Amino acid sequence: MKLSKLKLLPAAAALAMLCAAGSAQAGAYGYAYNNIYGLQIAAATGSITALNSTTISRATATLNGVSVINGGPGLLDSPRAAVGAVTKGENNFTQQGAAGNYSRGDAQIVSTQFPSFPPGSTSTQAVNVAEAHLDGPSGTADASGRNGSTTGFSVNFVVGSPTATLSFDFFSSPFMQVFLQSTVGQLSTATANLVMTITITDSTGATVFNWTPDGVIGSGIFGGTESADAANLNTGLATNFLTRGNLFTYDPTGCGTPTGTGVGTACGGHFASVSNALATGNYTLTLNAVESVDLVKQQATPEPGTLALLGLGLAGLGYARRRKVAA
Repeated sequence: MKLSKLKLLPAAAALAMLCAAGSAQAGAYGYAYNNIYGLQIAAATGSITALNSTTISRATATLNGVSVINGGPGLLDSPRAAVGAVTKGENNFTQQGAAGNYSRGDAQIVSTQFPSFPPGSTSTQAVNVAEAHLDGPSGTADASGRNGSTTGFSVNFVVGSPTATLSFDFFSSPFMQVFLQSTVGQLSTATANLVMTITITDSTGATVFNWTPDGVIGSGIFGGTESADAANLNTGLATNFLTRGNLFTYDPTGCGTPTGTGVGTACGGHFASVSNALATGNYTLTLNAVESVDLVKQQATPEPGTLALLGLGLAGLGYARRRKVAA
């Protein structure tokens, strides 16, 4: 991750940004979001025919051991997973913020170019969010939003075209934030993660193409060539006891916090690649996008010096009480 794409704010500014709803407490907080849109997959050379497809849209949320898992294979839009004081509705990907005790995950494939999906879709868009906040003295929470789309296709060649290649072109606006209150215990952590991969496997299950955009042209790709890679879509953001009291933000494309429903197409970084030549045969194309957060909040314990002062204070009270009884 480039340092220029990681923003850090002191505690005062962090609380001002996160606690707009009137709560001054921000115990442990994590938010991960990505909007992948305008995805076009096409035959750059040769002839490729799409046969069928299977979608996976899944959302999970866990809060202090209570879990909800919604969605699965065959779903374009999974029901949101919500535990605790969740105020955002389904497919509202904007931040709820650092107030209340909750965990939520949501995933939606808004559109897709592949059959057997709704006709008229010329590109694919997938949006995921994971968000959680802990405001008690201690606890754990995690959430994720996952979208996957698997399309089987056979490669057919026109006469005089001995090879076929696939091209990929899309935009993305990833965003993450993590925060720990300055008074948390030493084992407290807040993490957020992004995953976005495109993979092609042949009929034997061997991987012939794998693309994990990482913000560096030529890196994170196997079996193909990149021409645009605007940001790292396979990365994480974390804070712990040593970095508590600071709000960490990952906003590599400069789009800022998602607004409205979060399903926008006005801002995003550009990504493009093309596979190497594929031999005649059957292949499986898999798109996988996951956003997740994981929180652990431990109650703070008094420092040794504080305990010593407390002990002296109690001893003093005991001495004063004995003197009063003696008198």
